[in-house]
Amino acid sequence: MFEELEPADIMLIGGGLIGLTFGLLGQSSRFCFRQAVAESFEGKRAGQLRGWLIATLIAIAGTQALIPAFEIDLMESAYWVESLPVLSLVAGGVMFGIGMMLARGCAGRQVVLAATGNLRSLIVIMTIALTGYMTMRGLFAPVRQQVEGLWQMGLDSPDVVQGVSSLFGAEAETMRLGAIVVAALLAVVLIARTFILRENIFLTIAAMIIGSVVVGGWYVTGVIGYDEFEPQRLESLTFVAPGGNAMQFLMIYTGATANFGIMLIGGVIAGSFTSALLRRELKLQSFSQPHEMLRYLLGGALMGSGAVMAIGCSIGQGLSGISTLGFSSIISLSAIIVGSRIGHVIMQRQAASVEAKLAAAE
Repeated sequence: MFEELEPADIMLIGGGLIGLTFGLLGQSSRFCFRQAVAESFEGKRAGQLRGWLIATLIAIAGTQALIPAFEIDLMESAYWVESLPVLSLVAGGVMFGIGMMLARGCAGRQVVLAATGNLRSLIVIMTIALTGYMTMRGLFAPVRQQVEGLWQMGLDSPDVVQGVSSLFGAEAETMRLGAIVVAALLAVVLIARTFILRENIFLTIAAMIIGSVVVGGWYVTGVIGYDEFEPQRLESLTFVAPGGNAMQFLMIYTGATANFGIMLIGGVIAGSFTSALLRRELKLQSFSQPHEMLRYLLGGALMGSGAVMAIGCSIGQGLSGISTLGFSSIISLSAIIVGSRIGHVIMQRQAASVEAKLAAAE
């Protein structure tokens, strides 16, 4: 089938199918990074947190297996870099984490919700796309470039496997095999626990497929869709940069060309809408108060600019990036979690303040 298609066509079809799969499962399972970290902050160990860990471990095992099997060069992705813009990664990650909690959902989750009729999420993803593009190439780009240049750390190895191999004088292939085995075993343990306890089985199955979809993204862009004569950046699931590109594509359709990321966004919207339609969960939802809209707008702006500075969102870095075991992804994801903690505290204090005012009014 794919042998008869041009690499560009494979990219488009692959991006659409991967987005469609994520949209169907993301809507039906409520798969959500924000909820996963919120559970961890509240001391919970099941539900979304376990699902996210399963997806992450499967993505790591599968991606690390792809590298030697198909000689994929992840230096052509955004996550393996020779020089780490440390301050940008940390600041961007913290910004994204705070914004994610303020807007009650990461970029990927917002796209899924918008397709089901959530007008709050529609406003948020438009804000994310706009501010992300402004930070990447527009008004905020000079500021981003200044921040990136403040602290650059040169790397001898772009990922953990090669770094540890160099440190201990071991073979990179051996270390990579070890990473695959450890990630796969941990995933099996978590999956087995789910089925033994009979907890959140559908979410677990969805997480397994979503982790595999991340691997599929690398396979499409790095193997079957890769064109050595017209090479494109390797990518998998991510939402902020593709969201900005999709918005630009809609505005200048006759002068633009679709790509993997744009088709990914379209597939997620189609999949989420279809899932919500079949489950009878299509419903228009909007803001209850003006100040709520301001909070969502602020959250979207922080996520848009933060994701560009951190080279990815909670899915771009937290699933696709971390599957490469790149040092940039580890730093960004850690910063996103720190920012999420700050945002979680802000939201808790806001909720406590509202409750106190209601109690005083009574």
